[in-house]
Parts: sequence; C-alpha cells; structure tokens
Amino acid sequence: MKNRYKIFVCLLLLVGFSCDTDRVDSPPLGATEASYFSNVIEFRNVMIGAYAKLYDYYFYNVPGTNWPNSLWLLPGDDITETNATRTAEELFDGSMNSSNTRLEWMFDNIYEMIQKTSVILDKVNTVDFSNYEGSDEIAFMEGEAFFLRAYSYYNLFNIFGNVPLVTERLGANNTNTPKSDKLEVLDQVIMDAQTAIGILPESWDSGNRGRATKNSARGLLAKALVFRGNYTDNTADYTQAISVFNTITATLNTRYLDNFDAQFENNQESLFEVQAAAPTAINNIFLYNDGAWRGVEDMSVFRGMMTPTGKGQVSNLANTRFLITNKLLNAFGSDPRISYFLRPDDNEEGRIFQKYTADELDERLPPFQSSINNERVLRYGDLVLMIAEAELKSGNPSAAIAHVNQIRTRARDWGLTSGAGDGISPANYNTGETNNATIMQWIMDERYIELAGEGQRWWDLKRWHEAGDLDLTGWTGSDEHFSTNLASSSQFDVNKHLLFPLPQTEIDRNEGILENNPGY
Repeated sequence: MKNRYKIFVCLLLLVGFSCDTDRVDSPPLGATEASYFSNVIEFRNVMIGAYAKLYDYYFYNVPGTNWPNSLWLLPGDDITETNATRTAEELFDGSMNSSNTRLEWMFDNIYEMIQKTSVILDKVNTVDFSNYEGSDEIAFMEGEAFFLRAYSYYNLFNIFGNVPLVTERLGANNTNTPKSDKLEVLDQVIMDAQTAIGILPESWDSGNRGRATKNSARGLLAKALVFRGNYTDNTADYTQAISVFNTITATLNTRYLDNFDAQFENNQESLFEVQAAAPTAINNIFLYNDGAWRGVEDMSVFRGMMTPTGKGQVSNLANTRFLITNKLLNAFGSDPRISYFLRPDDNEEGRIFQKYTADELDERLPPFQSSINNERVLRYGDLVLMIAEAELKSGNPSAAIAHVNQIRTRARDWGLTSGAGDGISPANYNTGETNNATIMQWIMDERYIELAGEGQRWWDLKRWHEAGDLDLTGWTGSDEHFSTNLASSSQFDVNKHLLFPLPQTEIDRNEGILENNPGY
C-alpha cells in the first residue's frame, strides 16, 4: 500500500508540473543556437571543438582498444609489433571486419569533426559578425573549417576510400547519404584545401600557434593533388601540385631532429602539428572543451607502445611493442635517420624505433606514457619528396633528383654534426640519371627512410600500387614484403585490403549505404 501511495503522489506531481501551460513559452534555461554566436568567444568555442577531435586519433582509452592510429602505422612495411594485439591492421586477418572497434572509433570521430566544421561554415555565412570585436579571427575560422574538413576527408579517403560525402550540417534530408566513389572524396579534399588557402592567414600570433595557416592548406593540397595524379594518371595534377608547392614559405630544418624534438615544435619546417600539451584550462591552442561530458581530458599524444625502457618503463596499457621491421633495418639501418632512433639496450634487440620518444626528445606525462611532444602532421620534408615525384611524373627528372638530393644533403650534414653519421652517407644521386624507374625507386626509398614511423608508409604503398610504380599483389609477411615480426602469416588480399570496411554501425543507421566496400 505504501508503494501505491508513493506512485499516486508522483503522478499528481507530474500532472501539476509537466502540464503547466504557463510554462510553454518560458525562455530556455541555457543558451540556444539562436542566441549563441554573439561574440568571438562563442565562435571560438565551436572551432575549439573541431580541433579537439584530432586528439581522438591518439586517445589511449578508446573503448575496446587504444591508440587507434595504429590503423595506418602498422599496415605498411616500416613498423611491426611484438604481441599480435593488432593483427587486423598488420596481418589483414579476419578481425579486419566491419565490427572492428578502431575502425568504428575513427569513422565516428572523423565525421564528428566534419559536423563541427559544418556548424562554423554555416554560422560564418549566416551571422553578421562584422561589428564583433575579433571579427578578423572569425573570418579566418571559415578557412580553418575548410582545412579541417579537407584533412578529415583526406583520412577517410585513405582509410575507407568510398564514404558518404556530407558537406552540410546533418538534418532530416541528408542523414541517409550514400557512399561516394573514393576519387570524389579526394576531389572534395582538393576543393576544400583550395578554398582554405584563400581565407587562412599566413601565420598566427604566438598565443594561437598550432592553428591552421595557408601553409597548412598548401601542403595538404599539394599532397592530395599528387595522390589524385597517382590514381588518375593525370599530368595536370602533378604540374598543379608543383605550382602549389612553390608558394609554400616553409624551409627544411638544418637539424633533422628538430622535427621530433619537443623543444623545437612549430618550427620552420612544420606545416601543421597536433598541439600536444598537459591538459589545462588554458593552453597554447586553448583546446579545453570538446563537449559537456568530458572535455579534452588528455591534450597529449599516447606513445606508450613506442616508449622505450630508460626514461620510465613502457606503460601497462601497452601490451605490445612497436618495432622497426627487418626490411627497413636491413636495407637502410645505417642511415642516420634510422640508426639515431635505435638503442641496443631497449630489451627488444635494439628494434624499438624511438622517433619522438628518445629521452632527449620527449616530454612525458604520467601515468600513461602520454607525451606532450607535438605530432607533426604535415612537414616540408614530406612535401619536398612529394614534389620530387610530381616533377618526375611531369617530365622533369633532373628536378626530381635535385629534390631528393636536398633531403639527402640535410640528412648527411645533420648525421655528421650529431655524431649519428659519417658525413659521407647518404650520398647524393647522379643528377644525370634519366631512367624514370630508377629515379622513382630513389624517391620511394627516400620516403621510406625520411618518414619512417610517421604514419605515411601505408598511404604511399597504396597509391604507388594504383599508379603502377610497385605491385602489392601477392605480398606476404616476409621481409621482402610487409616484414612482420609476428609468427602468423599475413592474409593480405590486394583486391580487398587496400580499403578497410565501413563500420557496421554506420551501415545499420545509414539507409543510403546498400553495401560495404568490396570483400567485406
């Protein structure tokens, strides 16, 4: 009887309060969209949310997994692991399927970034902010939004290939968007990056370092154009990439190590970095609010799986070690850009590749071996080698060789001054070489060495296969091919695994997707 009485009283209260017609037109308790975007701070808070999604690429506590960017660190032939905890990526085994939690995490968070940029693009074109204090910054935010959307679709293109293209805010009319062909996705990257260049500033003040600039968009655009040239064999893409590259105002660091040293972040070679730092209310890119439920709880980059012994033990979260492959070690291990980052006392036979994480480079945060050393997303050295390829493909082999030699000269000189090299190797290539296949191999090898462990190799292998520069057909886990450290064999299928599957959760909720990527 007591329980029945309580229920009766509760029902009376609901009738008395929830059905009060006088409350219908009462103002909301908090800000609504209609009343928001009334000053630069409110615009900035939404822009913050878009940038903050970058940290989810490195979040150590992803449900059911961690460190999701192993999706592109492990499929190539430069990095391998020890304990077979990510065989989906490295061995392309049966766990690479539409239920893979890392794929779902990345897919969802990339689209969250796209939607956050869509809000900015909507508001900068519908709100009259011309009289706001800080109106110049708001105008630049449109360019930031286009750049981040371009970078989002660049990653979707590389991971999934065929994905829904959503360029407006989600609403009743576009929640069931079908997949677009991967080249249409790449076209969107190019269009957005081009638009961003016309809006972004050349630089920001020191309090806003890390925000996208014209150089950020130029670098992404040049890369995307070379990628499209690889897929379409259109020489015009290569020549346009060269033209864009020539407008980039960055230069190579004399010290190769500055690209990975926490003491030299956002330097002259950097085009765009994830601003890793200790989580505080105010930071150098003010990333402290990515949603009411959590904020950005760790503005760092999780490197636990690549953290060597020495300055702290490897994190308990890291149940594996990421090692350099035998293929890379045997072919180019004497190059200072490889040998410098290997330590014989790492308890893994000198195989942990300590780029970013060597003691003198890193700044780590307990207890999860997170790092406040920035992730270099785009750097000029990468672009120099991209344009070497563009020069070769557009009929200028001598220019291509000159770009490769520029990178090798920097490596050779730095190796001598750092004690990691002898000042002789790597020697420059013969500028009189005319065999395109030979020069292309030089370019591919140079990218292998220069960008080892930086997450570029899998994207490179895929596009070179599409361009006919190499053939991934029949690649195995042997040292000749993917060079896995694992005992199990690779199940790589070139007709299937160049694209990863769309998450089943997306297929279930999106009626416009009628089938997954081929083979899944």
